[in-house]
Amino acid sequence: MEPMTDTPYRVYTVAPTVAAEPKFQGACDDLSLALLLHDLRKSGRIPDRARVGIMFRPFDGVAGEWLVNPWA
Repeated sequence: MEPMTDTPYRVYTVAPTVAAEPKFQGACDDLSLALLLHDLRKSGRIPDRARVGIMFRPFDGVAGEWLVNPWA
């Protein structure tokens, strides 16, 4: 597994409840984001009605930025 700083894009899913915590699904670099999403979808980890979030977090220990907000 690559260090998280080499994989700044993080994919999460969120259960459809008000206080749901995001569940980490995987991390990748910018060139692999579409492939990661495709693999998660094909493996069933992102089902049809999933609320998906994508976070850009280039440094561990620093707050990331939601590129796709799963609560929106």
